[in-house]
Amino acid sequence: MKNIVKSLQYIALGTVVLMQTGCKDFLDANSSTATSENVVLSSASQLERVLTATYRQLYFNDQGMDRVYAGLPGLQMYVDLGGADIVSHTNMGGNQVTAYTYEPQKTQTTGLSNGIWTMMYKIINQTNIIIEALPAAQGEETLKNQIMGQAKAIRGLCYFHLIQNYQQTYMLAKQKPGVILRLSPKESENLPRATVEQTYTQIVKDLTDAKSLLANYTQPNKWTIDKYVVSGQLARVYSVMNNWQGAYQEAKTAYTNYSQLMTKTQYQSGFDDMITNNYAEVMWAVPFTTTNNLGGGTQFNFWYNQDESYGEGYTDGPIYSFLDFFADGQYEKLFEKTEDRYQFWKRTKNASKEWSTKWAYNKYKHYGDANGAKQGNTRPEVSLMRGSEMLLIMAEASAQLNNGEGLGYLNRLQTARGVKGLTVAASGTPLLEAIYVERRKELLCEGVTGIYDLLRLQKPLVRIQETATYVEGHYTWGVTNLNGYVAGSPAPTGTFPSNDYRMLCQIPQLEIANNTALSEADQNPYSGTN
Repeated sequence: MKNIVKSLQYIALGTVVLMQTGCKDFLDANSSTATSENVVLSSASQLERVLTATYRQLYFNDQGMDRVYAGLPGLQMYVDLGGADIVSHTNMGGNQVTAYTYEPQKTQTTGLSNGIWTMMYKIINQTNIIIEALPAAQGEETLKNQIMGQAKAIRGLCYFHLIQNYQQTYMLAKQKPGVILRLSPKESENLPRATVEQTYTQIVKDLTDAKSLLANYTQPNKWTIDKYVVSGQLARVYSVMNNWQGAYQEAKTAYTNYSQLMTKTQYQSGFDDMITNNYAEVMWAVPFTTTNNLGGGTQFNFWYNQDESYGEGYTDGPIYSFLDFFADGQYEKLFEKTEDRYQFWKRTKNASKEWSTKWAYNKYKHYGDANGAKQGNTRPEVSLMRGSEMLLIMAEASAQLNNGEGLGYLNRLQTARGVKGLTVAASGTPLLEAIYVERRKELLCEGVTGIYDLLRLQKPLVRIQETATYVEGHYTWGVTNLNGYVAGSPAPTGTFPSNDYRMLCQIPQLEIANNTALSEADQNPYSGTN
């Protein structure tokens, strides 16, 4: 990492100097007058602008890979495309397809092994610049605490994404090599992989520091991180670590402030105007604007959600609809047909059976700004964390702690979503399994099901291929690269055991080649569970 790290540090600072914008302007691409490096590093107000540019990188991955690697909204797709509940067509190509098909594209010799690694380390380098410079910078202590808290929260979040994608889950791999902990721009350019346990220790430290620093900070925009978002992130981390008391407390802290769950109308509205419509349970969300957007690279474009009154071609409606993502038939079966979240329908008017036989899913839809008159842009608002997730973490943690509260929390969410057959299992494995199902139903494509749950819960990936009698199953290309697939069998099935390295990424080859503290022996296996 010798030359790469030094270059990234200079690029990071150079980029944020040239991209300075006020927080009130969000993350607009318009730059103000360039400011010298010395002024940026010595002024808290200027470092606040560096922080804004860091947020921009986190959300949009500027100058990085697109689609499923396009910041946090992209990773929401990536996580679930590797699971069992989404079916992806190949018509548009791109890395959203390879994330679904498990082609050997996460290896050290391919660029896709580098996608998450490079994105997160760019952001970490920027937070390190802020954290290093802030103590000596001029400015009010209150402002400095707010900047430091957000910078540490972002760094902890980035390391959490890295460790989930570059090593097996915490409970199995504590002493295995994790990722490289770079905590200062002045550190050696050549560092070994810290253990998984050391990595999680740093993640928890960053997040708990952030929570303390942001104790009196009020979130000015939904895209900024405050103490409640940090608590939500800690709840996610503690869930992976099986620290159930910690997960329960942090999720409850966050949920208490976001307990007014979405109504049926809100849930069925398209998940695209979370901020504008002021949905009370949304803790953290990011808007796409004319100057900050992913173009046609959002899940609002990839889901087959075109209103049939517009037609069913790519350019028939007010936005580009790529007709890529469908819901698997096994996923559709999880829902009561009368509950609020049942938003499936079979397409019957499309000429191709590759599309007309699949379950479309209407959770994510956005019809642009053209009001149907012409092709418009895709500028939705994306939820990154909601009260419903916190309620489900409380339910899971309570069930693990056997404190008698888990069923009540689960039923609270089910009732809010119009479920009639409420779970009655009061404890143990039946209750936990019901909670896991509810997570899939409630949180698909919000970045916390799919691979995330399969790895942390040690559940195998299982996909059933489409057949003449089961047309709503996975495409052939979604199962052929998995284990156990036999073409022509009555129900062709592909699977990976939990924690198979093919669900993870190898360390990028350039990192191995340029970081003198690493060798090929430090590389993750391509496949297998050892």
